[in-house]
Amino acid sequence: MMKVLEKKTALLVMVHGSPRPIANADMHRVTEVVRERGVYDLVEAGFMECNEPTIPDAIDSCIAQGADEVIAVPFFLHTGTHVADDLPTLIEEAMRRHPDVKFRMGDYLGRSERLTDILSDRTIAAETGASS
Repeated sequence: MMKVLEKKTALLVMVHGSPRPIANADMHRVTEVVRERGVYDLVEAGFMECNEPTIPDAIDSCIAQGADEVIAVPFFLHTGTHVADDLPTLIEEAMRRHPDVKFRMGDYLGRSERLTDILSDRTIAAETGASS
């Protein structure tokens, strides 16, 4: 009988990173919520700067844990140099290092229409003195 290998998909959340621990704690909370939802086999955050693991290290960790597909999503609001150039380059380098792994890169968060709704909610909360 032939053993069927189980496919594993990893979500890699690509983050800028900050020297401020509270900023990174928020990011880790987001990845923990996503991990608890159980949609992806693995959920990891990788940082551009200031923190560990770096994006390449997070990719390697996902693959070491058995991921054969990595979906990388930039946790960024704007199309700056990181989103336009640096992150795609890191994914291309990972594809060369791991040619047997499927990589997909999602769009950055700032492209979502839902951010307009969030901005509106925050504005209303500020006007009414409510916290959200």
